[in-house]
Amino acid sequence: MKKGLLLFFLILTFSLVGCSSKSKIKDVPVSDIKNTILSNKLLDVAPLDDIPASDFPALRSVKDDIDEGFMLGAMINVKLRNVIVVKTDKPEVVTKALEEYKNNSLKLFADGYGGEDNVESVSNSILKTVGKYVYFIATPNASDIEKTILSVIQE
Repeated sequence: MKKGLLLFFLILTFSLVGCSSKSKIKDVPVSDIKNTILSNKLLDVAPLDDIPASDFPALRSVKDDIDEGFMLGAMINVKLRNVIVVKTDKPEVVTKALEEYKNNSLKLFADGYGGEDNVESVSNSILKTVGKYVYFIATPNASDIEKTILSVIQE
């Protein structure tokens, strides 16, 4: 009897954890994500560079795979503040391009160019895929920006 109850509770626990960890992804324009980030004042630099993701040099090779996207960053290249969000049917292609950008182009910042908070931005950087969305965040408060992105795209 005890083994039966234990088995029942184990199955119940695993099924609840499995069901509760899945969340649906909404189909929203990336402009909604950008507007939420900007309205919450999550980037601490001004002026702010705001360009389409397909115009960002690291993503030009995959621009045909980008449905929509943006890159927010510091106009002054001494401060590393990158937020890139892309909506795509080929997330693996965009992710690979962003991994190359992180590993190659951000090495200078990781080595201390521009100050200690740039080192922090690189070490805290987040590159993830959620559904059709790929995002790369290199800021000291990357986790706060990620929470904001997820609040917009998840139900």
